[in-house]
Amino acid sequence: MLCTWSPVVTKMPGIFHRRLTLALLSAVTLQLFVTDGALAEPSARHFNLQSGQQTGELRCPLKPSVGQRHTPPLEELEPPDAEELDQIGALLNSTSRTAERLDTSGTIPKRIAIWGDSHLAAGSFAAEMRRILGAQGVRPRIAFLPMTMGRAGVILPLRRFCMDGWKSELAYNSRTQNVATGIGLNALQAEQGAYLWLDLRNQAGEAEVESVELFFNASQSAASAVISVDGGPEARIALEADDAFGRVSISATDGPISVLKLRAQSPLILHGLKLNYREPPAAVLDAFGIPGATMRAWQQLDPAYFSRYFDTTAYEMVMLEFGTNEGNSRPFDAAGYAQMLDAALQNMRAVFPAARCVLIAPGDRGVLLPKSRKKTGRRSASGERDSNLSGSLLRFSHIHEKIFQMQQRIGNRYGCSAWSMQSAMGGAGSAYRWMLGNPPLMARDLTHFTPPGYQRLAQELAEALGWKSGLPGPSNSGVPDLRQNPSDRP
Repeated sequence: MLCTWSPVVTKMPGIFHRRLTLALLSAVTLQLFVTDGALAEPSARHFNLQSGQQTGELRCPLKPSVGQRHTPPLEELEPPDAEELDQIGALLNSTSRTAERLDTSGTIPKRIAIWGDSHLAAGSFAAEMRRILGAQGVRPRIAFLPMTMGRAGVILPLRRFCMDGWKSELAYNSRTQNVATGIGLNALQAEQGAYLWLDLRNQAGEAEVESVELFFNASQSAASAVISVDGGPEARIALEADDAFGRVSISATDGPISVLKLRAQSPLILHGLKLNYREPPAAVLDAFGIPGATMRAWQQLDPAYFSRYFDTTAYEMVMLEFGTNEGNSRPFDAAGYAQMLDAALQNMRAVFPAARCVLIAPGDRGVLLPKSRKKTGRRSASGERDSNLSGSLLRFSHIHEKIFQMQQRIGNRYGCSAWSMQSAMGGAGSAYRWMLGNPPLMARDLTHFTPPGYQRLAQELAEALGWKSGLPGPSNSGVPDLRQNPSDRP
């Protein structure tokens, strides 16, 4: 705690008296704020740090430039052309889209979490869900931040961050079961001297976060970090716990936190951040996406450890958006996928026994072809479809249909509804139609979506959940008219 001190001095000239007083006070202040000691003794692992005056934008340290590695050129690939797509019927309109509501009662839960892969990591899907809920009077905020800063393809709802000296550990490719993982199904492992700076202000530059709970793993050895708030004095904090699950709370002496800076003084493993606002939010929607991730992360995690993130406030609805990366394996092992999905959902229910559950099956996916392919022999003289070409261009479409069917069947055992992005798009082959839309809703890699595409999918899911009745979406006008004749396309 802060202490006060009044020097006792004898008679001396006024100016010397003032200088001595200032020097002694500065010495006491320095003793309080050097990195060997925190501002306050922790109470229930809570640290109230002296804040500074954070103004303006957060500026990251300059890093030395590193020469680019030489990457051997790959064979050039491109989407199929209109003639090839017309030959397999991919440009024909399909009516097999999800229109019915899911069995979720239509009410909007107050605490929602979505875990997923690159589709979720891109940020547009979750942002559109928050916009939709906000337009209906539910203003969801962010409760947890995963330790996915710095990963390619991940966009977090952070104003800005700076980091160096960290490497990521991913639960989905862990070789051991019952792994102690972070809230985002990954962890950040720091080498000594690694730093992480976070600008926690909202997009308007306003500070709203009253305190931050920092989660870490304490099973290896005692770790410590130097933390400062808003440019204030640094405080050394021991990151230790009675068991492997570690948590400390950080607040500031002078109001909400704008910028939190952390520097590792020893190797440590961070698992996530929880944001506590000055005014508790009426609703929460958290999104945790990692490019390349699969449902295997839920199979590998330790449910008892993972449950401790939610010991005070559990999510009322859990959505799991996986399947695209599982379907990429060649050959696709349907039996192995079913076994993994069953084990993953068993762990999910151990963590969230009462939450509403929605499995989001992958969207349609197309195939890129080499530019060097020959252009002959695509259509027989009788005009029949080329079954070989169809099997190639719709290979992922058929796999994703199987994944949705398994999610329906196995999810039902655990009280989970299943919703297919592919069906919402229009079924097999819709990836090609979405790519040709104006604006395009599918990226030209035929795997990921454009921001308007992710917005459209979020709107479709909201409709299926009964959350968006009568709400006009800003992206609906950009949905391509799939009924037009392919020959009429530009």
